[in-house]
Amino acid sequence: MSNIKKVALLGPIAPYRGGIAQYTTFLKRALSEVCNLQTISFKRQYPKFLYPGESDIDPFSNGRDPEVNYLLDALNPFSLIKAANHIIKSEADLAILTWWTLFWAPGFAIIAFLVRRKKIPVIFLCHNLADHGAKGLKKTIIEFLLSSADGYIVHSNEHKDFLKSNYPEKPVLKIHIPSYEEFPEPKGLLRKRGRLELLFFGFIRPYKGLDILMQALSKLDDPEVYLTVAGETWEDKDFLYNLVKNLHLKNVELHLSYTKEEELAEFFGRADVAILPYRSASGSAVAAVAYRYDCPIIATRVGGLVDIVLDGETGYLVEPESSTSIAEKLKNLSRKDLAHMKGAIRNFKKELTWESVAEKIIKFERELAK
Repeated sequence: MSNIKKVALLGPIAPYRGGIAQYTTFLKRALSEVCNLQTISFKRQYPKFLYPGESDIDPFSNGRDPEVNYLLDALNPFSLIKAANHIIKSEADLAILTWWTLFWAPGFAIIAFLVRRKKIPVIFLCHNLADHGAKGLKKTIIEFLLSSADGYIVHSNEHKDFLKSNYPEKPVLKIHIPSYEEFPEPKGLLRKRGRLELLFFGFIRPYKGLDILMQALSKLDDPEVYLTVAGETWEDKDFLYNLVKNLHLKNVELHLSYTKEEELAEFFGRADVAILPYRSASGSAVAAVAYRYDCPIIATRVGGLVDIVLDGETGYLVEPESSTSIAEKLKNLSRKDLAHMKGAIRNFKKELTWESVAEKIIKFERELAK
């Protein structure tokens, strides 16, 4: 292990909601075991008018973590300097800044500049290199700001290849998102129905392709296949209800609100397979949740999904933007086939632990000094 003793971690964390906040929360716990950790998060993550969901605060959270410094304020640019000074005064040997959205990219680039000026190396922990669907000037700005780091952590070979191509002198560490083993066990409150139980879980956004999945079910036209959709929608709810109605889908169950962990456990406990029909992807926290419940995955061949789904072993890969490809895969699947994948999932996720990620990050610091 490196001689590094002090690390600063900056990013969304509980009580904020969503996969990235959960990721930071779990990573913080693991890093705390292997280094002297300072964690910085947000007083206010977004102005209310910019957040499309009901709230960016988890309604089921226990509140703020007393070990976290909630310094950053979306409406106060001076909070960037405050966060940078906190890192500098802590005499950190390494600063890890979470990177996921254009809104915070300029601010985090400023923090990186101030911290690096004091000879503290900076890693961008990249969940998304650019916002999903970002094009043109927006994408160019993000790629320019990415150069502000000394190194990168990513969750897909696609992102690793991009960064190595654009910043060949800077090291890149690729890791899988660990299984979310901290989530509760299901109690078996929901019974399986028909021949297949499908689950689409997580924030509902256009790039996630829920409409493609519904079109696939319409083509399949199998009354023995059931779909549960669980997650807060960033789209018009009426659009989804109307889509179900217009496609004459009788076996689709919609739960269009933020899902607490106990409910999540029951949905995955009932599911035979989780469906990720994404149009684009980096890594996927949904896949990490599915693996926590030994649940196979059907996912499109995009981004980091091709790295985390072992085709024919832990799930299946299908063509993106193709409802026909999904329908054909579902047509030939059985509950028994999917159940046989649970052993392969358990073997695959043995190395996917937060402890191993923390150790890899600490060791990665050595490469920044080369």
